[in-house]
Order: sequence, then C-alpha cells, then structure tokens
Amino acid sequence: MNLKMSKHPIAIEDLLKQCSEAGLRRTAALEACLRVFATADQPLTLQQIAANAEFGVSCDPATIYRLVSRLEERRIVRRIGFHSRAAHYCLRESSHQDYLICRDCGSVEVLDIACPVEHLEKQIAEESGFSDLEHELEFFGRCGACQK
Repeated sequence: MNLKMSKHPIAIEDLLKQCSEAGLRRTAALEACLRVFATADQPLTLQQIAANAEFGVSCDPATIYRLVSRLEERRIVRRIGFHSRAAHYCLRESSHQDYLICRDCGSVEVLDIACPVEHLEKQIAEESGFSDLEHELEFFGRCGACQK
C-alpha cells in the first residue's frame, strides 16, 4: 500500500509530549507508531501500521494492538469503521476529517469536502455550555470497487 504524506504534518515531539502527559512511557514502538500516524493521510489498520516502512522497529502484532488500544483509550487516536471489520485508526490531533466507509469491503476514505456540521457543533457548544465539543461523521455506502 502506498501511503501519501499527511497534508497536515504533526511534530513527533508534540505527540510524544501528549503521550507522556497521558501516562504513556516513551518507547521505540511508541515513537514508531506515532511516526506512522503522523505521516499517513488516511486512517490505517493495525496491519498497515505494522507493515509501514516508517515503523522501522521489530514489534509483534499483539504489541502494536496494545499500543494502539492505549492510544485510543487516552484519546490520542480515533477508531473508525465497522466493529465487524478491521478497525482503522488515525490521530485525533490532526485536522478534523469525516469519512466514507464501504459496507462491503470495509475500506475507509477521507471525505474531501468541508464538514457539513461544524456550524451545528459550534451552536450546540454555545447553547449547551459544553466545552471541547467534537463530533465524528461517518457515511456508509458501497465503494466503486464493490459496485462492480
């Protein structure tokens, strides 16, 4: 799989500081995982994370799963996709993205349009008094390859 560089590169040191503040220990596997997330322009499966050339350290799949699970628990990464299919993950800190998810193959694509509910999120925050409000918007359908 050929992953393009993110449009919004994120400094690894900033991510490592965020991880440290969340109680995660700095390890080679953590640094490698963050490098993969910071350079990807789309959500990744655990297999894609492990196979990415950016990973660069030897790590078994169980270790990667535990690491990504800890990152998700601490709200550093976001899990995307169907529960019955391979989950995809992306950094939460990166610019907000919405996604298209194929019901048949489980592929995930970035929705490349302006977010249709950002104004609603701001209105809800103002009217409810909630702070740090965020949303997740996922559209489910059938991708072009599955329609053939």
